[in-house]
Amino acid sequence: MGSQGRNLFLRSWSNRIVSVLTNSDPTKNAVVVREFDIVQPDGKVLKPYAEVDYKTSGGQDSYNAMQLALTRRFASGLTLNSQYTWGKSYGNTSGSNDALTSGNPFDFNYDRGYNAFDIRQSFNLSAIYALPIAKGSSGIAGALLRDWQVGTIINARTGLPIDLRVQRNDVVYQDAAGLYYNSPGIGRTAMINTPGGGASRNVRRPSLVPGVNPYLDNDRQFLNPAAFTIPEPGTFGNVMRGFLHGPGFQQCDIILDKKFRVRESSFVEFRTEFFNIFNHANFANPVATLPNALGTGPNQIQPGQPYTSAAAGTFGVMNQTVERTVGLGTSRQIQFALRFSF
Repeated sequence: MGSQGRNLFLRSWSNRIVSVLTNSDPTKNAVVVREFDIVQPDGKVLKPYAEVDYKTSGGQDSYNAMQLALTRRFASGLTLNSQYTWGKSYGNTSGSNDALTSGNPFDFNYDRGYNAFDIRQSFNLSAIYALPIAKGSSGIAGALLRDWQVGTIINARTGLPIDLRVQRNDVVYQDAAGLYYNSPGIGRTAMINTPGGGASRNVRRPSLVPGVNPYLDNDRQFLNPAAFTIPEPGTFGNVMRGFLHGPGFQQCDIILDKKFRVRESSFVEFRTEFFNIFNHANFANPVATLPNALGTGPNQIQPGQPYTSAAAGTFGVMNQTVERTVGLGTSRQIQFALRFSF
């Protein structure tokens, strides 16, 4: 099956940064000039407007998948229903519920990549089996051994896309040696860091370090910070939206059910439910935002240099499970129920 989406919801902004003026006092921040600012003859900049957020319908996406289903209606005590999906969701927006501000206000196609709900493979199975024990028997033994059912629900899927980001200031400062800094100083020249600016959106996508595996998968350290770097000033990062996927999900639940018949039309049912019976840890996506580490200090890097563990902080670390409610993604839980039907 497949679908195409057109004219989808997108966010962006206008009144972008067009230039920066190095302050006459080199120890103070540069003067930022935006599209709608007014530069007076004496050099003073009037700022009648801040950034102007706008929403548009320039988005598109596509979904293509193979879907298989296997169903067994009740026969010989067994009922089974299972589904498998192999698919891909791709575009420059995930739609109104998941739309982010565009990474590049000059080109919406910069955001072409895998949507937030892109799950490549998904498998679900539910089955229940009436145990053929003591059929036709009577007495106490028959009452205890008859009418047992065992069931299972198995869920498994590949990981969700990871929203990789890096914190970047709108303006950076370059010294005579060509090194970049976040703060002004004597001998440093101000320049635009992210084209168009966007102070309210100073978390952008990083760039890849060629030849380095972005997956580390070392205990809870899922991503390798050395695979990423700060983009050069005046450029956008080259990491594609959603191209990395997080850890997968696996869970097996078991149900045991016993009916004690009181009369032909009434019975007492005792049920035991084991959620995540194998106690498999299902982690959410790791921390995926790299800190602003621009500079020449011991825990800082220059554009093009790979992030170090010290500079990256908690980036790439899985620090929570997917859910904390009964049933989905929890640690092993056991639930009992007793019901009288008549």
